[in-house]
Amino acid sequence: MFTLIPFANDKVLGFRIEGKITGEMLEQMLAVVEAKLQEHPRARIYVEMPAFEGMSVEALYKDLKYGISHWNRFEREAVVTDQRWLEVMVGLADRLIPGVEVKVFPTSEAAAARDWIQAL
Repeated sequence: MFTLIPFANDKVLGFRIEGKITGEMLEQMLAVVEAKLQEHPRARIYVEMPAFEGMSVEALYKDLKYGISHWNRFEREAVVTDQRWLEVMVGLADRLIPGVEVKVFPTSEAAAARDWIQAL
């Protein structure tokens, strides 16, 4: 399940993700991302993942395909989680995706993550 998190900075798209991401769920999320990219040449992503349980194989494939073809459309990504394995995965993605600032914040620092993602 995902819910949208509103931000004052219109370039920021916020999600709260809980459970496992399915292919259908990812399609819904990517439709929201595409709408934001119609408004802005480059966007920012904020994601809270308090109870993330992974992705289906279909969702992982779609996510990788989308990410590879759109990597230069994102400025920053903030991931808020206390799950260590997600920190490792996000750190790896940060090194593999040039030009995108990616930071992981613990849940206790969600306010700092929100400030960082919105900062000029």
